[in-house]
Amino acid sequence: MNRFIIYFFILSFFGGYTIKSQDVKSARKTIEILCSPEFHGRGYVMQGDSIAAMYLLKQLKKYKLKSFGNTYVQDYAFPVNTFPEKTSVVLNNTDTLIPGYDYLIPASSGTISGIFPVIEMNANLLDHPEKLNKITNRSIAQSFILIDTLGMKNKGFKDAYQDIIRYNLLGAKGIIQIEYKNLMYVPAPFDQGFPMVKISRQILPDSIYSININVKNKFIPEYHTRNLIAYIPGQIDSFLVFSAHYDHLGEMGEGVYFPGANDNGSGVAMVLALAKHFAKLRKKPKYSIAFMLFSGEEMGLLGSSYYTEHPLFPLSKIKFLVNLDVIGSGEKGIKVVNGTVYKAQFDTLLAINKKKRYLPSVNIRGPAANSDHYPFYEKGVPSFFIYTLGDYSEYHNIFDKADAVPLTEFEDLFRLLLDFVHSF
Repeated sequence: MNRFIIYFFILSFFGGYTIKSQDVKSARKTIEILCSPEFHGRGYVMQGDSIAAMYLLKQLKKYKLKSFGNTYVQDYAFPVNTFPEKTSVVLNNTDTLIPGYDYLIPASSGTISGIFPVIEMNANLLDHPEKLNKITNRSIAQSFILIDTLGMKNKGFKDAYQDIIRYNLLGAKGIIQIEYKNLMYVPAPFDQGFPMVKISRQILPDSIYSININVKNKFIPEYHTRNLIAYIPGQIDSFLVFSAHYDHLGEMGEGVYFPGANDNGSGVAMVLALAKHFAKLRKKPKYSIAFMLFSGEEMGLLGSSYYTEHPLFPLSKIKFLVNLDVIGSGEKGIKVVNGTVYKAQFDTLLAINKKKRYLPSVNIRGPAANSDHYPFYEKGVPSFFIYTLGDYSEYHNIFDKADAVPLTEFEDLFRLLLDFVHSF
């Protein structure tokens, strides 16, 4: 009987120390909501980021977390190039391509509408300068060019390929870029001034002689967005921080959006699960615990960079920060960025996992500027970026959906993070 009372007391004090099955369902529900069409890919078309922020703000208030000052919201702005209207691409006047599946408009593309000839620059042409020289500057200026480097031996042209594409060095009307893998979208803070289209090699016809394309971009020089910051006060005036970015890629034209389940609905769901857990504790934790949800990550870590330049409490008070991004799988373990830098903390994480057997592996990695931990790391804040390892590979495309992300080790990663907090 006494043992039962002690056990019950421990469970009550630490909030159970486990994540219940209904909490995993709650996390999946969070991801489903964030990835729904109504959120427009949580990007910068149709105010998708704002819709997501409003939903997340309600959750923070629901858990009765504290705010720094009078608001949980930190406003800032940046430039962004968008495509709010429907796009279309037809090849050879017959092949209508499906946006997101067959083609993407790169985020920095400019506006264009009309039918244009296509000049194919492949190995047959580029390896024979005498043929290449017959193409006039005037014809290039009136055409889209398609550069296919497959089998090309012209090393000079091959080496310059990326610059030719990126800067339209040949002065073409537009650029067709062949994508050999899944079509990936990356947002852009500028309008490059000429149109581009990425086309999947799988659907490419044997020969392209014309393209009928309709793309209209909208460049926004000052798009207003926000970070969300909340905390639970602790016994000591120092902070442990959990962070994740809630923004994603948004929409590419009307009706085509990028759900962003793994990247990074999964990380947001984990931060909310941790916030819910610590908010239920009957006793203050030793350290204050802050929860930071950033926008602008996909634009180049802009939200976290803005925060580190305008912190709501001194960065020196952060004892440790754990950033969670792309944690939707885990059957092959996790990778810990900055593990080589903060080796003592990594060894603690490793020892906990070895003892409790939560995850298949905890793998170490050095510094990398690949998520929102990095601006903090640059400011000297001890920090990890944790992502899961597994077979799930959808990334920056239309297939990263809520019902596809497995959440294989979500529960065990949650437990590991709780034990890591208590190790402090």
